[in-house]
Amino acid sequence: MEDDLDAVSRGDRDWVPLLDEFWQPFHRQVDDKNKSVSREQVAQSRDLGIDPKSGKPVSVRMGRYGPFVQIGTKDDEEKPKFAGLRPGQKMNADDLETALDLFQLPRKLGETPEGEAVSASIGRFGPYVRYDNKFVSIKGDDDPYTITLERALEVIAEKKIADANRLILYFPDEGIQVLNGRYGPYITNKKKNAKIPKDREPKSLTLEECVELLAQAPERGRRGKKKATKKTAAGDESAATKKKVSKKKTKKKAAKKKTAKKKTTKKKTAKKKTAKKKTTSKKTST
Repeated sequence: MEDDLDAVSRGDRDWVPLLDEFWQPFHRQVDDKNKSVSREQVAQSRDLGIDPKSGKPVSVRMGRYGPFVQIGTKDDEEKPKFAGLRPGQKMNADDLETALDLFQLPRKLGETPEGEAVSASIGRFGPYVRYDNKFVSIKGDDDPYTITLERALEVIAEKKIADANRLILYFPDEGIQVLNGRYGPYITNKKKNAKIPKDREPKSLTLEECVELLAQAPERGRRGKKKATKKTAAGDESAATKKKVSKKKTKKKAAKKKTAKKKTTKKKTAKKKTAKKKTTSKKTST
């Protein structure tokens, strides 16, 4: 193709027959695929069998966010059920039994010693264990499809210990907490976060000191608003400057046009006067 295009650029070959040689076979192939390839084949859909519980067809197909298994069809009254493939699973290797295993989630595992219901599933941020209304992420070898209640309780216990260590002080009447954060200990009342002086031990803080530090702290989001205001002000200033410049340019153009009109008028007037003088002199001489 590159040699043919070079020949066209040199003038050794006509471009119309060249495009015709490409287009005609290509057009025939497109027509053939439109007739011989189904929509399911384009979507890489593959039927796996029938779901024994619902009696609906089970298929594996490629979606916008990757391969998934589907129970039912879009023509059913009820919406189809979907389950994404697990890491390492391939569309061509899936069979009906493997596909149906994907619909186990969320798995009910049992209860904590305190009577909280425990389950495992996969959410927006990855696999997790849930107890009561709290969530604990699971990583590494822990799998929501195979994790046991014993292992889930260990993960939950680790989470509870981490949460307990996170809380340094708590003043419930005022709703003030001293917490261990990602960047060190801090004070919070859910509305403001206050830094703790480096020379101050977080555990020895009094309620009065916490209240004073919170009073001095900026409200959440205020810094960002200030920056945005500054940016807006800067933008307004630049816009105003542009308007001034454009007005000056407009005035200059208008002044130039007026000057040009005056010059043109003067020239026309001078020509008319010259023409009148010539006419008068001719009449006088006659």
